Amino acid sequence: MPKISLIGAGSVVFARRLLQDIMCVPELSDSTVSLMDTDPERLELMGKFARKLAIDTGTNMTIEVTGDRREALAGSNYVLTTIRVGDSFERDIAIPLKYGVDQSVGDTVGPGGVFKALRTAPVLLDICDDIEDVAPDATLLNYTNPMAIA
Repeated sequence: MPKISLIGAGSVVFARRLLQDIMCVPELSDSTVSLMDTDPERLELMGKFARKLAIDTGTNMTIEVTGDRREALAGSNYVLTTIRVGDSFERDIAIPLKYGVDQSVGDTVGPGGVFKALRTAPVLLDICDDIEDVAPDATLLNYTNPMAIA
């Protein structure tokens, strides 16, 4: 029975879609899905969503909810990251625009993407360190913007 850890599970858009996809794969129906986020309210909301989705889709998935990253990662076979570090998105857009740089998507490319990558990369490296310690055979799938940089 595989264990899938979703780090950044409070992401209502990314986490919701990933959970829906995971629960549609028959080979994963007996998995444990461990949800982790630093925002307790969003984590609780996504935990309720995941449990209801598991019932509605008829899977036998076990849903774990924790604010402890290492606990979520322990023994995982697969780790999905959907994290957002900080609340600087508006500045990522505003600062380049102040200097005449208009960005089509400020969290993935251009100066805004670089700003976000500089905030995100250290946290992703910390997650990788934890994976090496508690789930050394896990496969990491990064779904965190800026995916092209981080």
